[in-house]
Amino acid sequence: MVDVLELVLERSSASLRLSDISADLASPLSSTHDLLKSMAAAGLLRVEADRTYRIGPRFIQLAVSTTRSLDVWVLAHEHLEALAADLGHDVYLAVRLGDEVIYVDRIPGRGRATVHIRLGDPIPLHASAAGKLYCAFSPDLERQTLDADLASLTSRTITLPRLLADEFVRIRGGEFSISREETITGIIGAAVPVWASPGELLAAVHVSGLRDLVSDAEFPDLIAAMQRCAADIAQAMGREAVSGDRSRPADIQPVDRVHLQSLTARRR
Repeated sequence: MVDVLELVLERSSASLRLSDISADLASPLSSTHDLLKSMAAAGLLRVEADRTYRIGPRFIQLAVSTTRSLDVWVLAHEHLEALAADLGHDVYLAVRLGDEVIYVDRIPGRGRATVHIRLGDPIPLHASAAGKLYCAFSPDLERQTLDADLASLTSRTITLPRLLADEFVRIRGGEFSISREETITGIIGAAVPVWASPGELLAAVHVSGLRDLVSDAEFPDLIAAMQRCAADIAQAMGREAVSGDRSRPADIQPVDRVHLQSLTARRR
């Protein structure tokens, strides 16, 4: 599949037919046809009226998303380092690529033990703090996740669609997400949005730590520090500090501690 995309990109000014691609790749016509058909169905290729192949809309969308994700990664790194130094916990940057959410950067904390999550691997949308955050603010991901089989990763994972839908409502209300041992036993996670514009997520700042190192009393200050980091990243990207549905002053408003404590208490 990668060879086909590279060939079509390299020969973008030419009219590539099935026979041309088969010959260039030294692949049988039948198997090449099946591959091209699958790629066209996925939107990675576009079949013209004259039966030639071009790069498809899905590939272009992913390329644009990847470019933007790399920009975020470069400009966010120093702010993530500062947050990790301040909090002492592991700090991640999560972005959306297609129907998946992945981590593209990680700054280890100072804890006695950290959890290594491989960058680039899809994270569970229904169980991780960053995954739930993206679902809460992305109607298509929310529908996809609520319609899916919600695997139980730990005893704390939310596996009932009704309860998960309620969780998304809470996340939209507070503009932060918490995962209490829902992905990995003993690990607490929190995520806040980096806004590209009102209602459009650019990325998510995610912090994780060992259960006994992240107390309920710490959460208000933790979330507030993460929100400041997210605002700094947005500013570095040339974005104004905004919230999900309205403009927010450049100085992030202090997190509502009573609201936050009531939400975290519900997840115990």
